[in-house]
Amino acid sequence: MKFNEQHTVENYIIKFLKETLGFEYVSPQEFSKLREFENEYLITSLLLEAVKRVNKIDDDEALSVVREVKKHDSNEDFLNVLKNGINIKDQETQKMRDYKLVDFEDVANNQFIVTNQFYFEGNTENIRPDIMVFLNGLPIVDIEAKSPTAATNVSYANAVGQLKRYERNAFKLFWPNCFNIATDGLKTVYGATYAPAQYFLQWKDEGKEKDTDEELERTLTALLSKEKLLDIIQNFIIFEKEKEQKVKKIARYQQLRATNKIVERVLDGKKKRGLIWHTQGSGKSLTMFFTAWKLRYNKTLKNPKVFVLVDRIDLDDQIYETFVNCGGKNVIRVESRTDLEKKIQSPERGIFVSTIQKFSELGNAIQNLDENVIVLSDEAHRDNEGVSAINLRSAMKNAFFFGFTGTPIDRKTLNTHRNFGEDGERYLDYYSIQQAIDDGATLPVTYEARLSKFFIDEEKLDEQFETMTTDLSDKDKDAIAKKYGKKEAIVKLDRRMEAVARDIVEHYRLYVEPSGFKAQIVCYDREATAKYKKLLDQLIPKDWSEVVYSPGDPNTDIEDLRKYNTTKAKREKIIAEFKDPENPLRFLLVCDMLLTGFDAPVEQVMYLDKPLWDHNLLQAIARTNRVYPNKGAGKVIDYYGITRSLYKALDFDESVVDSAMINIDKLKEEFTAVLEDIMGLFVGINIEDPSIDNLRRVLKIFAENFEKQKYFREKYARLKLLFEVLSPDPFLKEYVRRFEWLTSVYLAFDKEYGTKSSDAELLAEYGEKVKRLIQDQVDYEGITKNFRELNINDLYTMERLNKMDDEEKALNLEKMLKQEISINVDTNPAYKKFSERLAAIRKEFEQHQIDLAERIKRYQELLTDIKKKADEAKELGFSLKEYGLFVASEEFLKGDANALREFIQDMTKRLEDILDGGWQESSKREEFLKETKRIIQELVLKEYRGRVTVDDFHKYLNRLVDIVVKKF
Repeated sequence: MKFNEQHTVENYIIKFLKETLGFEYVSPQEFSKLREFENEYLITSLLLEAVKRVNKIDDDEALSVVREVKKHDSNEDFLNVLKNGINIKDQETQKMRDYKLVDFEDVANNQFIVTNQFYFEGNTENIRPDIMVFLNGLPIVDIEAKSPTAATNVSYANAVGQLKRYERNAFKLFWPNCFNIATDGLKTVYGATYAPAQYFLQWKDEGKEKDTDEELERTLTALLSKEKLLDIIQNFIIFEKEKEQKVKKIARYQQLRATNKIVERVLDGKKKRGLIWHTQGSGKSLTMFFTAWKLRYNKTLKNPKVFVLVDRIDLDDQIYETFVNCGGKNVIRVESRTDLEKKIQSPERGIFVSTIQKFSELGNAIQNLDENVIVLSDEAHRDNEGVSAINLRSAMKNAFFFGFTGTPIDRKTLNTHRNFGEDGERYLDYYSIQQAIDDGATLPVTYEARLSKFFIDEEKLDEQFETMTTDLSDKDKDAIAKKYGKKEAIVKLDRRMEAVARDIVEHYRLYVEPSGFKAQIVCYDREATAKYKKLLDQLIPKDWSEVVYSPGDPNTDIEDLRKYNTTKAKREKIIAEFKDPENPLRFLLVCDMLLTGFDAPVEQVMYLDKPLWDHNLLQAIARTNRVYPNKGAGKVIDYYGITRSLYKALDFDESVVDSAMINIDKLKEEFTAVLEDIMGLFVGINIEDPSIDNLRRVLKIFAENFEKQKYFREKYARLKLLFEVLSPDPFLKEYVRRFEWLTSVYLAFDKEYGTKSSDAELLAEYGEKVKRLIQDQVDYEGITKNFRELNINDLYTMERLNKMDDEEKALNLEKMLKQEISINVDTNPAYKKFSERLAAIRKEFEQHQIDLAERIKRYQELLTDIKKKADEAKELGFSLKEYGLFVASEEFLKGDANALREFIQDMTKRLEDILDGGWQESSKREEFLKETKRIIQELVLKEYRGRVTVDDFHKYLNRLVDIVVKKF
């Protein structure tokens, strides 16, 4: 798919939705007739017709429903209304009734409309979304499209940023919103309403990931095909309670795919089992929720009984809370074996959450032969092959069994594939470690061994014990060996633990703390955990660390262990503090808890001093792979010596061994390779020449070469992330000068070719370590001052242009013209014509219809015409602010010329009196805008009434507010 000025991304999407997906297109002009005011986000006439059609009711009854809909004022409320309808009294029967807004059973009974350039009066900004999708009159999807030919610095990421701004500044429009899409035609991402930018991800289908030419169409089809769109709204969007707030989430492609495969298998009924193999950190708990939800409320299945099984009490708590927090209905926790027996045999329906261990003592007579029972087993490799599993399958012989795991076991004795897969089927759905990393759903994890002299060698324990206890007497050696056994004795030697504790603190302070991340320390057992806590308290503030382990027997525990026993409420408090980046708690010391199912994105490092094997090891290291801004990678620091266990654990899939756990040396190799790639752009440039002329020579390398600009952006983004992960490793010493130079170049490059308007915006994308380098080593202010914006009225600018060669002069004239046009195009219709002229000149030059000299000549003629337009204000006797208001008023106002002039000048003066220089950044910005509207209303409707007349006052008011925001 190729794009040009005539065939934009926006037009292409509209055409695709209309011709391929069967949407009805309504032009902006026609769509505006459906609203009385520009702050209306519900299209009442369309909603009214839909309510009548879907519910088969008359106008009066439908109006009552629409009135109730308009009372809702939150995104969560609207999602609930979309899914479940409005529950009000039926005036005929006098009984409560659910009135549907959407017909999920008959797709054709709904109205799908797409429109573009939808002007909307926001709370602090009037906006114009590129493409809006309306379902039965409700705005449910905003698609922001950027042209890939506009410039290399304009991409889907700019579209995401625009969506975030719209959500803030025009929040009412996003109350009914379900999700949003951002695209530049080449890369397309989607995310739930209010989702942070890092959670806007691509939609991929198996086998098509690299087919970028089809990415836009693939995403539109997957998300907006009528049947799929209704399926997503009904089953795959939730609000999950996290801490004191609720977070809106939408399914990722692997979650939706796995859920629908399970539902299809149950509906078909021929096969009774299936394994969902999705890597750690990819959202298995939510996949289980989506699956249970869709199974329970699928009308064809007639209210099935769904059992959700986990293998540990803390996971029982976690999965139950996830289901409840996501709005699950009729979610019931199985409290005991007796309760389980009742739940199996009773006709009661619902989603039953239980540990699998409760099945271990199930009576032989307990059975449920119903085929409408579905079992979803979390972490299907554990405890699914013993007595509990035998009793489970015996009690529910005809049930469906689906296992979920990120780490299947494939051995003769223990085999997850055999237990849950159909004959000849390894898995029903698979989502690998590498796919999750490629998608940005998880991060890679680096492995580093430290203090290897203290590693535990299981095969040479006697020899190692003798070597490491040379400073002890024979009597002390015997005593410690008898107390612990030689392996445990080595692990708990004072000098070893003291050395490890010091190294952990040193590593954390150098590598982790500067970036603001946190860490877990995995200890050998409860005694070692308590001991490490005591050692850490001597090295760092006490509130930096907390212990979380399973409470021991209070009657036999010694005081040193008993004091760290915690209640469930206390553990939840500690976990909440650890997850809070502002809380001083930096370390969690654990031995048997929080190694699986624990999700804290701010955790970057796991310090490991405990033997872990197979899936337990993979589950543990996955605690560090959650996505978080500027994190780059998770880290495992090994003090025990788990290398052989690690590669054995990863052996279940040879293709992921390297991607699942990266040796830190590989990142160092990548850093040098990326550095060399970038430096290849600057052959012949003296990096020790600090002059501004040298910097300009560097930037000229990228002039009009969009491929080089893109290459530099992508490579430097990777380089600074690698620097963030590796710093302050001494390895970087020989490269740091070149990295500093490249950083200073990139800052200037971003100022010259980027779109970021402020220094804060420019620096926001850097991690803490690179920010510190910029502050300490790079003349940021000097660089940015030398790349101030060009201005057509600036004599300094014109002098600079005269000194440039023709190629550079053409580029800077074009940049200057683009900027001047972009500032005025929304407030003065004449600038749209200027924009078209500029594009035509550029196109003729690219097609070799004019030479460079003619291009410069035409740019200068255009510059003259723009200046004349700017001078028009002076000729009319207006200031620039007055002129902006005058241009916006020409379309709407009628009256005597003198009255109009007086009106414009009076309005400008009154607005200037209330709007000081910093009003736009003020926390009272919204109040300033309200006062602005009040002044305009007073002038038009009272003081100048009869002297000037206005067509469509509400629309006129919005246009004036736009001018005030841009010019005052």
